[in-house]
Amino acid sequence: MSFLERILEDPVRVARLKRWSLIVLALILLADVAAPLLFHGHPPHFSFEGWPAWGSLYGLASCVVIIVASKFIGKVWLMRGEDHYDD
Repeated sequence: MSFLERILEDPVRVARLKRWSLIVLALILLADVAAPLLFHGHPPHFSFEGWPAWGSLYGLASCVVIIVASKFIGKVWLMRGEDHYDD
């Protein structure tokens, strides 16, 4: 039995791992929102660039659009029919 299997089979350890993961994610979110308020960089070119966590939200939306577009292109253009290789 590997180390990871031992950890994931114990419900107490899984709960502890989940709790610490959520705490770390909350701290990252808090730092992402608080950093622009504490450290002022160059003035934004557009008004929405000054919003807290704008870069993270824009990056998340961009990744979602790339994934959806890639799946669409794969389905429509790249996939062949089931009988493509039949004679």
